[in-house]
Amino acid sequence: MTAAASSRLGLIAGEGELASCVAENASALGMEVIVISLTDRLDPAVKAIAARVYRVDLADALSIMPILTKEGVTEAVMIGKVWRADGFRRRRVAGTVERVARGRRDRTDVQVLLGFAEKLEEAGITLVSQLRYLGDALPQEGVLGCRAPSLSEWEDIGFGMEIAKRVTKAGIGQAVAVRDRAVVAVEAAEGTDAMIRRAGQLAPGCVVVKMSWPDQDERFDVPAVGPGTIEAMRKAKARVLACEAGRTIIVRKRDTIALADEAGIAVVGVSRTRGGDA
Repeated sequence: MTAAASSRLGLIAGEGELASCVAENASALGMEVIVISLTDRLDPAVKAIAARVYRVDLADALSIMPILTKEGVTEAVMIGKVWRADGFRRRRVAGTVERVARGRRDRTDVQVLLGFAEKLEEAGITLVSQLRYLGDALPQEGVLGCRAPSLSEWEDIGFGMEIAKRVTKAGIGQAVAVRDRAVVAVEAAEGTDAMIRRAGQLAPGCVVVKMSWPDQDERFDVPAVGPGTIEAMRKAKARVLACEAGRTIIVRKRDTIALADEAGIAVVGVSRTRGGDA
């Protein structure tokens, strides 16, 4: 081995730019990054930093443990988009989900990921917080860009938060789209950006609210938005993005807010306790 195991980080990566943020920050700390890619669309920036990259199909996710063990990895981060919808389309993926989540109460994202974390622990690999290597990616409470929401948009934000609390409590998704205090769309397996596109077809001018799961486990599935979210909102003519302050990742935060400003989209950080608990 060229580096001590303690200086190695296993990066289990899906799609999107978050994986490159983790890789860059871990590398800056002197860590050797061993990447397990669950996608054919791995950010090229990750490949440029990684000591080695292993491509693993989602159906073969249980092979991740022996790979990381062979590499001497004892600490890992799991981040990026992994399309749960594959589990509905592909029998082998569904079978792997069942093996990972066996003994757990349901097959929601949270329960499947908890099952996967347990499998890693059994192999001597600790899954650590996604936030450890993301730097200043969490929004503070308040208006983040140039435009503040109007009074009616603030009312929609408050309404959307109460709906989002119920949706996350049920384990369905982490985002909702509302307009005029009515629900337009709820995120499920398709992801936030696809939900936004669907909402735009039904109700241009909607407000998008993104929140974390109750008792969010920072090791996985921390809600995230980024430039792609803003682009989806621009095309859908959505007007406001409200993110849970301190508990939502904004990918390329400065760029994301600048794109929102150009599109006239208000971006705000909101506290989960605003308007009371669901």
